[in-house]
Amino acid sequence: MIPKTGTTSPKALLLLGLLAPLLLTHPGSARAQQPVPIHLPAQPLDRAIIELARQTGLIIGGDASLLQGKQAPALSGEYTPEEALRALLAGSGVTVIHGTNGYKLERLPRQENTLEAVSVYGRLRNDTVEAIPQSVNVYDRENFDLAGADTVGDVVRLTPSANRSGSGRDMFADDFLIRGFNAEQSVNGLGFRQTDHPTDLANVERLEVLKGPASVLYGQMEPGGTINVVTKQPLDYYQAEVSAEYGRYDYHRTTLDVTGPLNDRVRARLNLAHQDSHGSMDHWGYERLFVAPNVTVDLTDTTNLTVEGSYSRNEWTALPGGAPAEGAIEPNPNGDYGDDFNVAGKDGVTDRDSIYLNTRLTRALTDNIDARLSYAYTRNSADWREYAPFGLGADFRTLNRIIFASDDARQTDHEVILDLSGEATTGALKHRFITGINYRESDSTRPTQIYLIDPIDLYQPVYGPMDLSTLARDRGFTQTDRILAGFVQDRITVAEKWHVLAGLRYTDAEQSQKTTDFLDNNSITRAELGETAWTTQFGLVHDLSDNASLYVSRNEAFVPQQGTTSGRQPLDAEESVQYEVGVRVNAGRLNINAAGFIIEKDNMPISDPLNAGFLVAQGRARSQGAELTVDGYATSNLYLSAGYGYTDTEVLRTDDATLEGNRFVNVPLHTAALQSRYYLNAVTGLSLGGTVAYVDERPANADNSVSLPAYTRLDLGAYYVITDALQLDLLFNNVTDEEIFSPGSFDGVIREEGRTYLARLKYLF
Repeated sequence: MIPKTGTTSPKALLLLGLLAPLLLTHPGSARAQQPVPIHLPAQPLDRAIIELARQTGLIIGGDASLLQGKQAPALSGEYTPEEALRALLAGSGVTVIHGTNGYKLERLPRQENTLEAVSVYGRLRNDTVEAIPQSVNVYDRENFDLAGADTVGDVVRLTPSANRSGSGRDMFADDFLIRGFNAEQSVNGLGFRQTDHPTDLANVERLEVLKGPASVLYGQMEPGGTINVVTKQPLDYYQAEVSAEYGRYDYHRTTLDVTGPLNDRVRARLNLAHQDSHGSMDHWGYERLFVAPNVTVDLTDTTNLTVEGSYSRNEWTALPGGAPAEGAIEPNPNGDYGDDFNVAGKDGVTDRDSIYLNTRLTRALTDNIDARLSYAYTRNSADWREYAPFGLGADFRTLNRIIFASDDARQTDHEVILDLSGEATTGALKHRFITGINYRESDSTRPTQIYLIDPIDLYQPVYGPMDLSTLARDRGFTQTDRILAGFVQDRITVAEKWHVLAGLRYTDAEQSQKTTDFLDNNSITRAELGETAWTTQFGLVHDLSDNASLYVSRNEAFVPQQGTTSGRQPLDAEESVQYEVGVRVNAGRLNINAAGFIIEKDNMPISDPLNAGFLVAQGRARSQGAELTVDGYATSNLYLSAGYGYTDTEVLRTDDATLEGNRFVNVPLHTAALQSRYYLNAVTGLSLGGTVAYVDERPANADNSVSLPAYTRLDLGAYYVITDALQLDLLFNNVTDEEIFSPGSFDGVIREEGRTYLARLKYLF
C-alpha cells in the first residue's frame, strides 16, 4: 500500500515523498533515458510504482487513489525508467505528466468517474460500464486465474443469473443461458462468432457479459445476452510468457504468449495453447490445439490496420450424450449405477475444428470521430460418431442406444461491418453515436446418419466395437442465410447528469433450407423464409453524484424461425423485449451494481392445435428477476468479486396446456458466486484465493417432474511469484468433491468432474 503522512488526504499525497532517502542514491534524472534491467512481478499497481521508483530513482507524485484497486503486469527486461512506468500504467486509465520535479500521475482524458472500459456496447472509443443503461459484468485475467479457467465457459458460469446450457464435458461447454434465455458470443464488439466447441482463453484479455437483448447492435439474437470476447492486442514492447500445467487424470496444458514491435509501425502477437486431458468417466478424453496470431500496422498517424485470427482443433473420445436420471439423481430399483458410467465407448470420436479471421481498418477522421471497416470470416468443420441414449428399458438397467454420425459437416460465415462512431456537440447537447451497415452470409451443410446398435447394461457395461450395420436414417441438410442491416445509436448528454440513449436497426433477412432423405427415394423438402424487421432500444442514465447513478432501459430482440403454418406461410419471427432498472455505486475501491429486469418473448413456434403437422407462432414465455454484484479491492491486499442472481421463469403459452406455468428447463431460481484473492504481506510474492459458486436446483425436463440437484462448488488456489520471472500456482477444483449434474446433449443427465488438482508454472522472459 502506498504510505501516507499522518492524516494527509490521498488527493494531496506525493507517492514517493517518504522514499527520499532511497532516491538520494538513485538520481532519476541521470538514468531516466538509459535502458536498465527491470524485473517486477505482477502485483497491485501502487506497489509496483513504489518498487519501480526504488529501482530507478524516478520521482513520481500525484493522487494515490488513482492507483487503488488496479493490477500491474509483470515486467522483465531492459527498459528506460519512463518506458517501464508507462508499461505499468497501460490500460489502467492513468497516465503521467513529465515535469521539472519528476512525474505526476493524472487520470486519462474522458475517464473521469468511470468504471471498466468496455467494447461490447456501441463499439465506441473509451466506452465504459457506467455509461451503459444495461447490466454488464466484466472479467479479466485475474478472474480467469481464480476460476482455474481455460475456456470462456469456465468464467461465464460465475455470472449472476447465468448457467451452462449443457455439460462442461462436451462441445457445447460455452453455450449459456442468461436470465433464462440463450446467449450469443461476439468478438471485440463486432459480429457473432459461431463455433461448436469451447473458446480458449489463451488470447483473451477480458470478457464482457451484456445482459439482455442487443439486437440494435448485433441483429438476430436471442434475448439472454451477449458474451463479448476481447482479444489480446500486440504491445509496443517485447514480452513473452510460457506456462505449463499438469494435473489429475493426466491433464496437460501448455501455452505461449509472445508480443512486441517488428518495427516502428508494426506490432505482432502470437498465442499458442495445447491441451490434453482425461477424466474419471470411462473412456472420456479431450485434446485441443489453439493458434492465434495478430498483426497491427499503423499505416499512418491516423489509420490503423489489424489482422487477427485463430485456428482451433478439438478432438473428443467417448462424448457422454447423457445417462438416465434413474440411478443418478432419481431412484432406481436396481440402485445407483457407477459414477464412471459412460453411454459411449472408446471408439466414439468427435472432431470439431474452426478457422476465424478478422481484418479491421480504422481511421480517425477527426480527434473525436472514427470510421471502421471490419471483415470477419469463420469456417467450422466437423466429423463425428457419437453414442447417444435412446430410452431406458422396463428393467431400469438396460439402456437403448443409437449412433449419431456425420461426415464433413461444414459452416462458413462472412460478415462485413462498416461503421462511423464518435462524439459531437450540438448546442448544449453532447452526442456519442455509432451508425453503420452490416452484411452477413452464412452457408452450412450437415449430413447426418442414425444407426441402431445394441443396448448397454448400466450396472455391468460392456463397451463392444461400434456396429454401423443398421442404418435407420440418412439425411442431408443445407441452409443459406443472407442478412443486410443498417443501425444507428445515439447517447445524448443533457445538463451533464442526464444521458439519454436511443437506437434503431432495420434488418432484411432471407433464409433457405433443403433436406434430402436418402432412405426415402432421395426425397427433397425445401423451406424459405424472408422477413424484414425494425428493432429499437431506449435508455436513460442519471448521475446522482460522482460515484452513483440510476438507469432504466427497454431493449428488443428478434429471431427469424424455421417452419411454416398450415397455410404454407412462413412463421413470424420470435420477438423479445426487456425492461430493466438498475443502480451503480462506486464505494471507494468497490463497485456495486444492482438491477431488476423483466423479459417477455412472443411468437415462439408451437404445434398448430388445428393441424399438428404444422406450426403457429403463438408461444409465449417470461423471465423476471434481480441481480447484485460487488467487485474491487476491499483493501490494497484483498480482491473480491461477488454476485447473486434471482431468475423466475414461466411458460405462459405452449401447445401443451399442462406445461403452462412451468419453469424453464435448466434455469435455477438462485445463483451466487464469490471470488477472492489475498496478497500476503508476510511472504513476498504469495497470494491465496479461490472461487465458490452456488447453483440452485433446476428443472431437468419440460414438465418439471425431475430436478437437477443444487450444488456448491469450491475451488482454491495458491499463487507464488518465485522470482521476477517465475511463478508457481497450485489449483484445487471442486475441493469438496461435490456431485454436479448437467442435462445431457441428447437425453438424461451428465455427471460433471469431481475433485481435481493441478500445478501451473509460468515463466516471463
